[in-house]
Amino acid sequence: MLLIVQDGQGNPQTLTVRGQEVVNDYSGSIGLTATSQLLLAASPLRSGWIMQNNGQNPMTINEIGGSALVNSFIVAPFGGIFPPPNFPLTTAQLNIAGTAGDAYTLRAW
Repeated sequence: MLLIVQDGQGNPQTLTVRGQEVVNDYSGSIGLTATSQLLLAASPLRSGWIMQNNGQNPMTINEIGGSALVNSFIVAPFGGIFPPPNFPLTTAQLNIAGTAGDAYTLRAW
């Protein structure tokens, strides 16, 4: 859950706290090999997400809105998970690339 509070100088600060948000399923599969595709649209209301690679090939994720073909994290096949524990929350667009037909599980809240 995202909370907006004011600091001692009156500036707004956003805090992420564990809440009881609804978890949404955005699972799917890679459409085209070696092509960056949208995984999750940007959302300032998103307070968490997790993705598991269920495919036989590595996938790449760009969590800051850019193409998943450059400056991206590799998610190992056969159960690799991203993001790792304590990774900063990103509300930017998420993009993914991999091998056509490889499936992933994606949950966001």
